[in-house]
This record gives sequence, structure tokens and C-alpha cells, in this order.
Amino acid sequence: MLVQRQEKELRSYFVWSSFLPTDNVEAARSATARYSAPDSVFFWAPDSRLPADLAVTLRLPVGRPAWKVYLLYGRGTIWDRLPPRPAYWQQQLDVLQGDKFDIVSLEVEIQRALRE
Repeated sequence: MLVQRQEKELRSYFVWSSFLPTDNVEAARSATARYSAPDSVFFWAPDSRLPADLAVTLRLPVGRPAWKVYLLYGRGTIWDRLPPRPAYWQQQLDVLQGDKFDIVSLEVEIQRALRE
């Protein structure tokens, strides 16, 4: 979906971290090649700080890190010490918070955000 997009107003940030035994910087580099999109930025987070901070922001159950989450932020959103609440988000975590991942509804939300 993101690879076909050409909107200059849309930025994609991918954060790879270690959740599974096979997760490492080399695996993240390989995945980066598959998900490359215009104006995308990729990060490797070697520790669990960001997933833990996001879990607090997203109000996930205690001990549940935020991974496999898709966050949509409006223009001008500033990240400070803790990640801000997204305008919209989806997840593949099988939790009550956030919408379940669905590429069609995510596209609808992206289009809505681009119009605002």
C-alpha cells in the first residue's frame, strides 16, 4: 500500500525491534527492503523502551509491549518524552484496544487524515 503512494504529505516511519529470537539488525535491514516506500524512514530499536512506552500510551495490558501496531498521527504531531496518542491506530495483538489490523480501513483513515 505505501509503496504505491506518492503524496508528499505522507511520511512512513518503521521501527524494528527485537521480539522474536530471529529479530536482529540484519533481519530488520532485510525487511526494510521489502517495505521501502517513498519518504519512509526506518529505525532499529535495540532495546524494549519504545515498545514499553507505546504500550503505556496505547493503554495495553501491563507487560504487553506494543509491536505489530500501525499508528496514524496528524500533521504537526510532536513526540516528546513519551509517544503521543495517535489519531488512529490498528493492531495485530489480539487485545481490546485499537482496531484490528485491516488494510482497507487503514487506507480509509489515511485518506481522511490527508484531507484534514
